Amino acid sequence: MNQKKQILFIHQNFPGQYRYLAKYFAEHSQWDVFAIGERSCVQRQFPLIPKNITVFGYDQPDIDKSDMPNNAEYTVEQIVRAEALTKVLLRQKNQGLKPDIILAHPGWGEGLYLKEIFPQAKLIYFFEFFFKSDLETINFDPEFTRGLGKQISSRINSATALLSLHVADAGVSPTRWQWSTYPEEYQGKINVIHDGVDTSVVKPSQAKSVTFKNTSQGEVTLKTTDEIISYSVRNLEPSRGFHQFMRALPGLQSQRPNAIFVIVGGDDQSYSGKHSSGLTWREVMLKEVGDSLDMSRTIFVGKIPYQHLLDLFSLTDLHLYWTTPFVLSWSLMEAMACEATILASSTEPVKEVIKDDDNGCLFDFFDEESLLLKVEALMNDPARRKALGKQARQSIIENYDLQKVCLPKHLALIDEVLES
Repeated sequence: MNQKKQILFIHQNFPGQYRYLAKYFAEHSQWDVFAIGERSCVQRQFPLIPKNITVFGYDQPDIDKSDMPNNAEYTVEQIVRAEALTKVLLRQKNQGLKPDIILAHPGWGEGLYLKEIFPQAKLIYFFEFFFKSDLETINFDPEFTRGLGKQISSRINSATALLSLHVADAGVSPTRWQWSTYPEEYQGKINVIHDGVDTSVVKPSQAKSVTFKNTSQGEVTLKTTDEIISYSVRNLEPSRGFHQFMRALPGLQSQRPNAIFVIVGGDDQSYSGKHSSGLTWREVMLKEVGDSLDMSRTIFVGKIPYQHLLDLFSLTDLHLYWTTPFVLSWSLMEAMACEATILASSTEPVKEVIKDDDNGCLFDFFDEESLLLKVEALMNDPARRKALGKQARQSIIENYDLQKVCLPKHLALIDEVLES
């Protein structure tokens, strides 16, 4: 009887980008599937973790940063995390863990010592984004110009990423633009394969309404007869253009006096730094423009159940999306798969997916006047919105469908690496 192969997934917030791949391998009996992530994150994500996966957790120790140079903090945190991970993996190795292949997101340092712990294993790393030190990327938004200090920290913070690039047998990056951020000498080992969109699940909803609880307006029910304009991110912060959206909102409300503006996202920190005041970015922007808003039509729903998000994408008349030159949001792809009409910032990661006036529309990240004109034109043309939404879903099916496009590419890469 052939012994089962072992596959190990490593992600600080497992399952993360491995939600579909881990599920696939868990459903195939010839594989023993293991995963490890930060204990508190994994426990929070348990409802999303497929059955038949043995999950381990590690604890991230506290670090005394009092005498540490500022630019060293990020790297030290990654090294400490790698050491915490190593202790758990060595215990499991003594109990029989011997993966044939490891899929890991090295962004938090977890990929640093895997070759030393499991020298027999093949390593495929998820390379999401390389923080370059060029001023064009760092200073994209003049409001948050960071100059030499940020250049220096980006340089040193790339140290662990470069170590991971060197040790990996192969890599995956979800979009070609994200792949292009990596040094040219390593691009040859990185494959452009998106995580995939499960279009059998992420599709236009038949719901005639959706109810949100615990919003800024209490319980709110939206119906197909409502005029809805939506904005959705994981957390409300400048890297996703939240400040630009809020400054445009008074003008949007003025030109669309019956529209309800639904804002999805939490107040935690994902990609942008905290505001110097200590306030959340939602509080900061409400303090700046709140007096100019009709708050009865400004609905902050926070973080919502996944099906509610898909229902919103299906009900919305127009979905607005901003991002700086950074990783592309899952939510944008999911909105497209739900046939939402998209109006998005014409930044590099977006332009790879959305072709202007084909499967969505684009506007300049900083140009509020252009945004307002395009919103008005789209809202006054329902037939055009419907056509754009249909084409948005079709482009996701053709290029990013999980079962027909992305999963086969991932599986082919895994087979190729195992056989090399």
